[in-house]
Amino acid sequence: MLVSVLLSVYNGEKYLREAIDSVLTQTYTSRELLVVNDGSTDKTAEILGEYEKYITVIHQKNKGLGAGRNAGIAHAKGELYAFIDADDVWEKEKLRLQVDAIRSHSSYPLCFTFCQQFLCPTLSKEEAEKLVCPTEKQPGFIAGTLLMHKTHWENVGPFFEENRVGEFIDWYMRAQAVEIPHILLPEPLLKRRIHKTNMGRQKNAYDRSSYLKVLHENLTKRRTVS
Repeated sequence: MLVSVLLSVYNGEKYLREAIDSVLTQTYTSRELLVVNDGSTDKTAEILGEYEKYITVIHQKNKGLGAGRNAGIAHAKGELYAFIDADDVWEKEKLRLQVDAIRSHSSYPLCFTFCQQFLCPTLSKEEAEKLVCPTEKQPGFIAGTLLMHKTHWENVGPFFEENRVGEFIDWYMRAQAVEIPHILLPEPLLKRRIHKTNMGRQKNAYDRSSYLKVLHENLTKRRTVS
């Protein structure tokens, strides 16, 4: 089964190579990596050029993570979809273990894994002390651990593009609403980098209101249906 790996990046020059390399060194080799350059203004495009023989690159104006992932899937050829952020890293066995797990179920459930967070080594001691980074592995119901069959994507629909955060919360709640089964592998197969500018850690009012809007809209839809 061919796995299409989707990576949407905006100004990711600091960590992008590590993310790409962690996909290209997977022990499961039936895969393609599609990288959407979401209007980056740093050296992202230059770095992607170094990998042109091994990846597919799509360039677009800056539209946000949801739009980037949707653009990548529009070009995907695989039966299975996986996602990685430009600042995260996969363990080498991630795709192989997940493909084996999905194949063992006739329903092709959404397959998540545990994840392990780590402080970015480039942080100063003072910067690191201001960030919370649990040392134990955690269940990763996030896009970076997910492997799914494309039929579930077609059933649930694309990521929303209206806001810049919360796109996966919205998508996963819609998946739950139509009762798509899921499994959780116990291995921590995603290494999630904690640094100063993680999108999920942005604490400005826009981000908070966007998350709340996503949750409110989904709850409203569920009440309407019920």
